[in-house]
Amino acid sequence: MQWKGGKTAISAGSHPAMLLWSAIAVGLFILLMVKEPSAVTEGVPTRKRRIFAFVIDFWFSLLTLSAVGAIIPLLLEAVRTGHFTWYFQRDYSTDTDGLAAFLSLVFMAMMVLYFAFPLTRGRQTVGYFILRLKLTPPFGTEGRFTLKAALIRTYYAFTGGITVFRNWDRDGQGRTWYDRKTNSTVVFVNDD
Repeated sequence: MQWKGGKTAISAGSHPAMLLWSAIAVGLFILLMVKEPSAVTEGVPTRKRRIFAFVIDFWFSLLTLSAVGAIIPLLLEAVRTGHFTWYFQRDYSTDTDGLAAFLSLVFMAMMVLYFAFPLTRGRQTVGYFILRLKLTPPFGTEGRFTLKAALIRTYYAFTGGITVFRNWDRDGQGRTWYDRKTNSTVVFVNDD
């Protein structure tokens, strides 16, 4: 949706293959929430490994949620017009556009929860699983974050990700400023 100079441009689209991807991705995420992560730590992960894990997680969550999120405006448009298409574009606004915009914000919040929810379960995100990393809470490797602490950690991690190139000071345990702020540690794990 774009409003500029009193003009409106609205478009949405998806593809059945993206919905299949989303179903597989959600299944993988659920599997990781059930699987017990390894408790054997092997040391401090490198900066590159942590950045790459974040990039994997960011794109994984974005692709998964945007594919599902695009269906909502498509369905609203199908109800309005009487037929479903995988893509539409129009240059005028309707009553359902506000609902579609609100639901887009809901999907953005779900992206934040993608990062926070695993912390409340003591589990790894997809990127952390692939690169064999685990975020440990202040009270041990087997603990879980509260939802509030997980959301705060997610906020600081996003802020840290934005400042990664100018402020990546690490202490002797390899903890960044946002690790120290949330009293947590990212460790490299052995998944044997």
